[in-house]
Amino acid sequence: MAIQEPTGVDAAEPHHELLDQQRFRDEPQHGGKTERSPRDLFVNLELAYATHQIPRVTQDGVGTEWDAVKLRSYNGALGGPLVEAYPGDTLNFTLVNNLPAEPVTDEEPPVTEPHGFNTSNLHFHGLHVSPAGNADNVMLEISPGNHFHYEVKIPLDHPAGTYWYHAHKHGSAALHIGSGMVGALIIRGDIDRVPAIRAAHERVIVFQQIPYTLTEDPTLPGQQAHMVESYELFGPGVWQRLGRRFTLNGVVEPTYQMRPGEVQRWRFIHGGLREGLGLRVVQREGTQETPLPQFQIAHDGITTGRLDRVTMTEMYPGYRTDVLVSATNPDSTPLRPGTYFLVDDAASGPAHTLARIVVKGPPKRMSLPRPEELAPLAPFEPITDAEIQGHQEAVFSIDTSVTPPRFLVNGEPFAPERVRRLQLGAVEEWTVSSLNFNHPFHIHVNPFQFTTDDGKLLWKDTLLITPGRTFKLRMRYERYIGLFMMHCHIAEHADLGMAEHVEIGGSGQHAHAPAPH
Repeated sequence: MAIQEPTGVDAAEPHHELLDQQRFRDEPQHGGKTERSPRDLFVNLELAYATHQIPRVTQDGVGTEWDAVKLRSYNGALGGPLVEAYPGDTLNFTLVNNLPAEPVTDEEPPVTEPHGFNTSNLHFHGLHVSPAGNADNVMLEISPGNHFHYEVKIPLDHPAGTYWYHAHKHGSAALHIGSGMVGALIIRGDIDRVPAIRAAHERVIVFQQIPYTLTEDPTLPGQQAHMVESYELFGPGVWQRLGRRFTLNGVVEPTYQMRPGEVQRWRFIHGGLREGLGLRVVQREGTQETPLPQFQIAHDGITTGRLDRVTMTEMYPGYRTDVLVSATNPDSTPLRPGTYFLVDDAASGPAHTLARIVVKGPPKRMSLPRPEELAPLAPFEPITDAEIQGHQEAVFSIDTSVTPPRFLVNGEPFAPERVRRLQLGAVEEWTVSSLNFNHPFHIHVNPFQFTTDDGKLLWKDTLLITPGRTFKLRMRYERYIGLFMMHCHIAEHADLGMAEHVEIGGSGQHAHAPAPH
């Protein structure tokens, strides 16, 4: 997703070669599977420093003042390529690390301090795939001058949906994500064949936070550049003080186009660091904003089987949400031609406006999917009380009584030798809470079932945990064994210790967890 000046319509559309979607949609289908032959997809990611032009000031959606920002990047772009696959395919990612060598130190840094800024790896966030070997293995470390070939086999029954990949090396993940080392990953499938969804123009929108500042360039001693080189950039309130803005596919305040009455499918991916987003599509008259309806159809890549009408979509780091956006008024009449806005309800000033939506052209009559079309597409059976075989507990906290603060899970900072052991085939309920501050809980390999306050059942892999309450999450440990991670998805928190190793073992191993302090 190369950066470009947002001067034209659809400036934030990711540049990629689409797979043959029409052929896929016309193929015979049986349930969630396709008769097409599985195939290998090849993606090459070259990791090196690159310089990007990021607008510091915009006027009417056009950059007027720009910063040259030097970042660790995939293939010289501000964000990785969009990748599309089908169930049964194999993802062959080659990560080539062309960053400078790590500085020589006398001793290994503590695992709860930032370290290894030029060493990286990959995580295929949300995919139900193996965490072992050369698959979704976040224990790997690819150092400068080396490369690694990932081979990720997507099961034939994998849910269709919106996923993403990003750097995940412990100790440098926040710095890498904050440099734009993320990309969208779409699994095609049954929901794409629903007629109303099939007819909708699709946008994949990756939200990124690049908290750059002017600093000494470690690659050119004595010179300065706008860069992301310090964990001081990731603290609370720093994003606002820097005055930076979210980029959408590498672009600040892009322009999208719709026709009156048109329905589009927008795949939101929060690939940022800390701040949440309250996404509204609004009609603006002076200082007044009137929200227009959105229709949510999937969370974290998993189809809900419902059409949930909302006026705001909440997004936190790691979240994905698929929404249908209709260029219609609340009474279903087509919108008048004009400029509308995608805004962040959580931000003010210039950062409030995320994108412009130009509605023009002849009206287009489009329908939304019917409930009976969506209901059979929810991929998982609900986990009942009778299925529960055990319980796990995870308590996030920050100990602010010491300097520097300690970032903890169950009263302990991250330690590689401390492993929560689970049993393949078990079904358990997790009680997850936070003693202080908000923390997005994320776990690899298996999604979890969560019931919202209004009684709706969701399947997710990332969920904001707020203080003062407990969250009940239910999981089935299916198909895969191996070592992986559970952590806060404020990447800085995870790098500083709010993370835990988890291992699913085969027969004879018992699920247990360290007791919270």
